[in-house]
Amino acid sequence: MPDYHSKQTSPGMHQPDWTMLYRKAQTVGCTPSEFEQVLDILELLPYRDISTAIVPVQQALQVAEKLGREDLVHRTRLVQADVFGRQGRVAESGRMIREINAWAAKHDYKHLLARSHRLLGGFFRRVGDHESALEHAFRGLQHLPGEVSPATRADHLMMLGLALDEAGSFEDAKQRFDEVLEISHTTGDVQFALYALNNMAYTYYDQGDLEAASSLIEQIRELSERHGFPLIALLLDTIAKGEILLGRPEEAEKTLLPVLTDPTQRKLSELVSLPECMLTVSQAQLVQGKLAEAQAMLDEARHLCEDHGLARVSVQVRLRQAELYAASGLYQQAYEEHVRFHADSETLRSSEREAKVRIFQAVFEAEEARKSSEHFREMALRDPLTGLRNRRFIDQYLDSLLLRMQESGESLTVAIIDLDYFKRINDTLSHEVGDTVLINVAKILSVSAAEPAAVARLGGEEFVAIFPRADRRQGEELANRMCRAIRNAHWSPITGVIPVTASIGVHTVQGGSINRAELLAVADRRLYLAKRSGKDRVVAEG
Repeated sequence: MPDYHSKQTSPGMHQPDWTMLYRKAQTVGCTPSEFEQVLDILELLPYRDISTAIVPVQQALQVAEKLGREDLVHRTRLVQADVFGRQGRVAESGRMIREINAWAAKHDYKHLLARSHRLLGGFFRRVGDHESALEHAFRGLQHLPGEVSPATRADHLMMLGLALDEAGSFEDAKQRFDEVLEISHTTGDVQFALYALNNMAYTYYDQGDLEAASSLIEQIRELSERHGFPLIALLLDTIAKGEILLGRPEEAEKTLLPVLTDPTQRKLSELVSLPECMLTVSQAQLVQGKLAEAQAMLDEARHLCEDHGLARVSVQVRLRQAELYAASGLYQQAYEEHVRFHADSETLRSSEREAKVRIFQAVFEAEEARKSSEHFREMALRDPLTGLRNRRFIDQYLDSLLLRMQESGESLTVAIIDLDYFKRINDTLSHEVGDTVLINVAKILSVSAAEPAAVARLGGEEFVAIFPRADRRQGEELANRMCRAIRNAHWSPITGVIPVTASIGVHTVQGGSINRAELLAVADRRLYLAKRSGKDRVVAEG
């Protein structure tokens, strides 16, 4: 579960020139005070872009250990814990933050105590304990030393503002957001201001004050345009939701469509928010009476949710589908879908309660929860790292598709995708960086493969995409789209100069009799040819 829904906790700084400071920290002559300058900036890096923070945090841990200062090691580990939490490793993150918080309290290390309380606030927001989130957010600001940077203070204010808002203290929350805006005005941090305005706009939506929300939307647009600062998908989604509420669905559709129309150019950090954006666009299209377009957008959102197990958004897809059926005059289907929506909503609430219990067990009773987690992971049909379906699911799914294909004569295309330089990434950077690459590749493949495709991780750096009813030409086009999307993603913050590309082997069958092993074997041979031919390419015929 992310640490925000449509509201944004990230302070979002300007791109800092921390590289020079970090390189100096790596040298033999690095002093603890010089390294603390790096940490001042590194602590806020995960909020701006989680992918950008992965490599610097790992390198900083090496420097901290070389310096031999326990406080600096703990401070760097706290940034790592924040990264883990934002990657979905909530229990592991919570354990680390609690341990560091206890150490900071014992040794009276004020900055570390303040930061750990602030991150505990984020942890409890993730698990839905808003009372504890507010308590820790308040302590985080209370313990913050007076000499910290304005960006750090604004980050703590943002966290407290969000916690107050969720506790129903809207005026107190607005006061903290106003303080964030004041800091951003003084420091010239445009993205910081955008996030504060976004959070305030969403609060006004909740309160039904559409006039105030509309004013804030205009401020967001004006600020973005004046400074040439592009708006990320989550901000655009907030704007579009407001435009729908204000009776301007055409503008809402226009606001979000650019984020959705070119899958090869999307930012890695925006992929996770695409299903919600698609839901908003489908709502705007539904209001306009563009029912076919709304259905197509809803189908794509459902496809992404299924690929990545996004249960919460999937429930909202059901509700939107019921509305769409009703608008189309299909009242029986609308009723049945609404019944499924309520059933799924209850199942989701139950599973979230169980997940919350497991996370608390993992944080407070680590060994027992570890055994339980291993059991659930073993039984699941999902890859625990990427969230995609796993080999067990694909074997069952392919068998059923092949049986149906033999009966119907439909086409079926399978593509096996293998990353080209993955061993070099693991060996040169680290396995954790490799994991980050795999997570982002999984998102790219899901977005690039149009519904009703299914994408799964076979193991290691190998993935498979299955395209039901796709003929040879369509299958090859889809495979090339995936290949381009991986190549064109902005990988340098994660892997530096090491490229991330993929070789893809494709095989299409229609009718006839072929089993799963034979189908995958042909695609695998063509993958081998793609590797031998120079990598970063698709081979659809041997």
